[in-house]
Amino acid sequence: MDKLLSIVIPSYNAEKFLDNVLEQLIKCKKLDRLDIMVVNDGSTDRTAEIGAKYATTYPNSIRLISKENGGHGSTINTGIKNARGRYFKVVDADDWLDSENLDNFIELLKRTDVDLFLTPFWAFNDKTKHKHLKEIKPSNISWNKKYYLKEQGIDPVPSMHTYVLRTKLLQENDIQIDEHAYYVDIEYILYPIPYVKTFEFVNLPLYNYRVNQASQSISISNMRKNQEQHSLVVDHVNGYIREHSDGLNDDQRELMINRLSRMIATQLKIIALAPINSATKRELSNFYSKVKNNYYFEEKDINLPMRWLIKSRFNLLPVIHYLAILKMQLVHY
Repeated sequence: MDKLLSIVIPSYNAEKFLDNVLEQLIKCKKLDRLDIMVVNDGSTDRTAEIGAKYATTYPNSIRLISKENGGHGSTINTGIKNARGRYFKVVDADDWLDSENLDNFIELLKRTDVDLFLTPFWAFNDKTKHKHLKEIKPSNISWNKKYYLKEQGIDPVPSMHTYVLRTKLLQENDIQIDEHAYYVDIEYILYPIPYVKTFEFVNLPLYNYRVNQASQSISISNMRKNQEQHSLVVDHVNGYIREHSDGLNDDQRELMINRLSRMIATQLKIIALAPINSATKRELSNFYSKVKNNYYFEEKDINLPMRWLIKSRFNLLPVIHYLAILKMQLVHY
């Protein structure tokens, strides 16, 4: 039977969570239409053993693919290369999908044909165990209606958790994500956009995204530690837009530059989290000069505190520094 949806599960030392995400998937009544790939990214714990157990029990729907460690991007690349389903979705090992809504979504895939599906998702607070729905649909867009990206933009730019992409679009256009790097979910969101012609919003929350974990790369300490990697991804996304610029329509270009602008704002925030001194202010100023000279950037697309910081010529660094720390400590989706 043809596979309708490939699900790649990037898994590095994921023994704590892997059973949960797979147990939710095997509850699906349409399991035979799923192509589930557990991509073991050089784990040193029981990840491979757990993946092998499910692959042995459900050989027609679950595969274990073990590889040397290459980072999150490398697991997505492996999933794209090996996908057999008509559509493609990434589900991190510490997250999971709603099995009932997934069954309904599979039914929809049988009769609908677009390049990109976008669905709401749940944010699950790992500390409080509460979750809430993240609405994603713009007010000017209807559910379950086919739109053409050359005629209708997508605003705000969706997150990775909302995405279900046509597999051929990824494979035939050789979409490759950076390996050995953090923050590459932005590449996965943006790199397919030059090839996306049609999209549809579907009111079936699929993804349960686990937030408020100390190990997440969005924590203050990890953001500072991984500053160079974030800067690298900013450079690569900017270069990708430049490379494809001539072929982008206005809505594709706006979507990509909007998301890149927000990445640039995040880079400013990461720098602003450093100690408050003249060296940090100078680093902010130098980075912004680089942005003005080399990057696709729209100031209107970034948040108000970062606009204040820029307009003050970075004299508001102390205020923005403490505001950024406060927001990161209090806000978890």
